[in-house]
Parts: sequence; structure tokens; C-alpha cells
Amino acid sequence: MEIIYTICFITRKTNNKAEVLMLFRKKDPNRGKWNGIGGKIEEGETVRESMEREIFEETGLKVKRLTYRGIVTWNETGGMYVYRAEDTGGSVGPCDEGELAWKPYQWIMEAAEVVSNIKHYLSEVLDASPPQEFACIYEKDHFVSMKKKELPPFAKESVLTN
Repeated sequence: MEIIYTICFITRKTNNKAEVLMLFRKKDPNRGKWNGIGGKIEEGETVRESMEREIFEETGLKVKRLTYRGIVTWNETGGMYVYRAEDTGGSVGPCDEGELAWKPYQWIMEAAEVVSNIKHYLSEVLDASPPQEFACIYEKDHFVSMKKKELPPFAKESVLTN
């Protein structure tokens, strides 16, 4: 299985409520859906370098506490490394990929306009549980189920940082 993408969920607290920076994608994949921040790992980049670059390119933000949370896979054929981070309070810049907006956590968990698998793993990405694999199954491009698994050796954080 090849993992060539990254995704990050950047959080902030406003009026004691948790919000997550989301991107309403105007490009495939997931065109017309709200998603986290991320993209493709470029040749010569580490996974973390890719995540930092994607965050800055898509949002203009510098973040703190960028934390590796595991991988999200689909049908055992591909996937993405998933991170969480905290907003440092800068203003969000324009994004070529689509519209950026801070969305309440509860809205993300309920809205039909959010990428279908996010509500199945977001709570664990945002909490303090150990990194893991969120193995998603799709049939004809429709989300069917998700199973949590121990990380495979290639996706252990110690491997990614060396």
C-alpha cells in the first residue's frame, strides 16, 4: 500500500467552543465537500515537511503542536498520513484549492457536505489516543465502514522522522 498524501485538522477555541479549519474543495478529489488541509507528498520531502508545506501553502498559517495521529487508508490501496495542529492566531490567507472556514466540531460531525469518512475518525485524531490506522472501506465511491487498527511498521512515527 502506498501512502502519498497528508491531511491535518487545525483547531482553535473561540468562545470556549472547538473549531476546526476546513477547506471546501473546488478540485477533485472530494470536489464540493469540506475537508481538512493537506495534499500530496513531493519527492524528497519527509512526511512532516510535506504537512508543514501544505498547511502554509493552503492557509498562510504557522501552527503549533503539529502532532502525528496515524494514517487513514481506503480499501487497502492507498491513504494519507493524518495530523492535528493548533492555530497560532494568524489570519487565514486565500487558497487556490477552495474556500477556507472555521467550522464548529459538532457541525463537522453532522454535516452532509463533509467528506464522508471524517466523522468516523476525527474525534480520535483530536484527542490524546495513540496514533493508529483508520482503515476505511468504500464500494463504488461510497463510504461503507471504518475499522481501527494498530499502525503498520512503515507508518510508525519513529520511522517517519528518520
